[in-house]
Amino acid sequence: MTVTKSLPRSKPEKQGVSSYGILSFLEEIEQRKLELHGFMFLRNGHVLAEGWWKPYHPEIPHAVYSLTKSFTSLAVGFAVQEGKLTLDQRVLAFFPEMDHGAVSVNIGAMSIRHLLTMTTGHEVDTARFGATGDFLQHMTAARVGDRSDRDYVRGFMEHPVTKTPGTYFLYNSGASHVLGAIIERVTGSQLVDYLQPRLFVPLGIDRPAWEEAPQGENTGGWGLKLCTEDIAKFGQFLLNKGVWNGYRLISAEWIEQAVSRQVDNKPVEPQEGQPINIDWIQGYGYQFWRCRHNAYRGDGAFGQYCIVLPDQDAVIAMNGGLRDMQGVIDAVWRHLLPSMNEPLPSMETAEFDQLASKLASLELGELGGLENLPWDIPHKRYSIHSNEQGVQRIGLTFTEKRCVFQWWDAQGEHQWYAGIGDWNINNRGGDQVAVRGVWLDRSRFEMYVYPPDSPHYDRLTFQFQGNEVSLQHEHLSFIPLKHEFIGVEEK
Repeated sequence: MTVTKSLPRSKPEKQGVSSYGILSFLEEIEQRKLELHGFMFLRNGHVLAEGWWKPYHPEIPHAVYSLTKSFTSLAVGFAVQEGKLTLDQRVLAFFPEMDHGAVSVNIGAMSIRHLLTMTTGHEVDTARFGATGDFLQHMTAARVGDRSDRDYVRGFMEHPVTKTPGTYFLYNSGASHVLGAIIERVTGSQLVDYLQPRLFVPLGIDRPAWEEAPQGENTGGWGLKLCTEDIAKFGQFLLNKGVWNGYRLISAEWIEQAVSRQVDNKPVEPQEGQPINIDWIQGYGYQFWRCRHNAYRGDGAFGQYCIVLPDQDAVIAMNGGLRDMQGVIDAVWRHLLPSMNEPLPSMETAEFDQLASKLASLELGELGGLENLPWDIPHKRYSIHSNEQGVQRIGLTFTEKRCVFQWWDAQGEHQWYAGIGDWNINNRGGDQVAVRGVWLDRSRFEMYVYPPDSPHYDRLTFQFQGNEVSLQHEHLSFIPLKHEFIGVEEK
């Protein structure tokens, strides 16, 4: 079969979509400060709109977190198709080394189907997510279970299973990891290698980076990094029910089952006063969520989306650094959905030109600001009051186009180079981060720190008053980190 690296492009109106509707979606995202990093909108197999918020780029793969689960689901589908397993096989059958006498009866009753549908019987997610590290050096950590040897499969098995499998829905990333481990056992390949000839190569997706667990298996519930267009291709493949460039790769029956409502995921007893995320209670398939409007999706933490709308023959792919994931889906229903349901738009170019201009100018953080440094001297140092992060001193040195931010802690001196008006690339332990600064007014300076392959950003806001400084720091993670530092200028 022919492998094409890029999807075809078209103007929205040629595919019966209003440019104004897409533009209004982007404007709401901006007004509500719903942070997206990448966006692609497809209809009839054509890309109608695409944009990336600086410093993110279309060619840099972005961590997709739990969207990985939907790829693991496809791996299960391929294995079923090839006769390597069936959905009603018991999970323990694939792990003969386990001490079956030491696990609960409910574990013994758990099947592949229960892993796929998140109905394992656990009442607590077996996965753990958090952030470790020092100030501006935070790294997100993930694991399954609580074992000191970090054996994720055993950690999953040893976690209490208090409900009968198949009777209780609980989103459980450990279940997805065990699915992936089973695929690796029955195929003799890592997940990424198993999917390479079956999915990635045919779709023209470069071999992706995929995190490995300490025991060597790919993490089945998270860990993939994909470009936004890779996500869009995956969505179009799902919309085509397993066909790509005229070739069937996986059965339509598997796709239909995977994206259908297999279990009810409405909360039995919603907590009083707690908002219900509407698009998270429409049902769950095989590692896919059902949505309103007869749509379905794979998604990952902080706004990694593959939304498929069969009735509209459309796909929406997004990467993000969101705290409000429902907010972006609401904006999709408010703007993108009706942009396809209205009468065929005229071919007027003014709205398309506005949309193209908007897509070309997307950028994160505040823009503009003061043109000149509000200080008489370009260099200042502050002694920082005692704090849990161990930051002892900070310094800022300004030139016309750059700010050098320094900080000292128990590990010594560290520094970022922030562009003023543009992004400056810094190295952090072999990885890259893009940093930009802007003067909001004469007493407030803001700095943005973004790894271009990750949703986990840092924001620093400096408030200067007399000889004192207040520094507000925020790091996006599963448990949001917020710190305040107070300092006095050194003479």
